[in-house]
Amino acid sequence: MKTKFLKIGMSLAVFALAIMGAYASQNTDNLVLAPQTGWIDTPSPCEIPVSCSTEFGPLCTMVYQGEVKQAFGKDNLNDATCAKELYRIH
Repeated sequence: MKTKFLKIGMSLAVFALAIMGAYASQNTDNLVLAPQTGWIDTPSPCEIPVSCSTEFGPLCTMVYQGEVKQAFGKDNLNDATCAKELYRIH
């Protein structure tokens, strides 16, 4: 009985350690965040959609009619203006 318990118990312990080791060794630097829609305020507020990110980096921009325009996000989907600073997708 004692050896049967040790065989099963050791197998479960090794299995649990393997699972914990797999999660502990994952690289979290390469997490991909879902893109957020940014908006260009030309010709009217929040008119032209652009795919941006909320992860800090270079500002989200788009060339529109030969000019570089910065894209801004909405805090709420129903907002009439765009003021949230967004960043380029890496």
